[in-house]
Amino acid sequence: MSNKWGIFVLMAGLLLECSGTTGKFTYTGDIHSGKWMRDLKVPYTYGGKDYTGSLQIYFPRAYKKGERLRTLIVLHGYKGAMRDWETNTAIEKLADEYNFILVCPNMGATLYESAFYPETKVKWGAMPGGEYVSEVLVNFLRNTFALATNKKLTGIMGNSTGARGALLMASKHPDIFGAAAGFSGDYDPLSMTRDRLTASVYGDYKEFKDRWENDDNIMKLAVNLEDIPVFLAHGAKDYIVPKEQSMLLAMKLKQLQKQKGKYSVVYKEVHYGVHDWRFWKKILPDGMEFLANNLGR
Repeated sequence: MSNKWGIFVLMAGLLLECSGTTGKFTYTGDIHSGKWMRDLKVPYTYGGKDYTGSLQIYFPRAYKKGERLRTLIVLHGYKGAMRDWETNTAIEKLADEYNFILVCPNMGATLYESAFYPETKVKWGAMPGGEYVSEVLVNFLRNTFALATNKKLTGIMGNSTGARGALLMASKHPDIFGAAAGFSGDYDPLSMTRDRLTASVYGDYKEFKDRWENDDNIMKLAVNLEDIPVFLAHGAKDYIVPKEQSMLLAMKLKQLQKQKGKYSVVYKEVHYGVHDWRFWKKILPDGMEFLANNLGR
């Protein structure tokens, strides 16, 4: 982590520096397997000021306190909330089946961006969403529950803008994540240069082409997904985020696979699928099975 940000996570009354190392502190309260731990607070300092994030965690039925099972960070879409996946899918049953610990952060309105700019109009919180996930959230998990300490046991998944976040985090932090899954995500900013939501963070494309092309362009960052299996799914009738977004990323990864051989991608297109929870609920078992087969045990 770059020291210029001065980001720190507060745990147990102590100031723990956010680094890439495994934390020494673990949670001392009660953990009930097969149930959600709701509204966990994540205190952190950014730019000299104190803030608090929140999340919920699900520990599968087979979990025993202190056991290091596979961890899956699950991101919601734009203006979503941490309970979206719990409310709209049967994700807990799949977590029980595959022995996944689920981590659902509360991210609000974010594109999971790595930076804010003078032109940024939409800010989910004090710091960029992507930076929060990769630095504050991951280190909170490491220093509190000894989770996300091993890349081979850590996956990330999301829907809609959360899918963008999942692939962005995996491609920018390949040292943290061992597999990724995205449902109905937008990955190629250069094919949607008139998109107002993207412009609300990165500025107008005509004025700030360099940002659009280089800063969080997953198509360009895809080269970093070497040895990180990727699952992509899209509904053929999605008129909010066209299926071509997932198709383009899948094609890019397959091209890299032919060139270098160490890339892996599965793309599924559902002919009746649209941009809604009905589709995401339907495709979720396929995504979870893929992650279970491609992460360690």
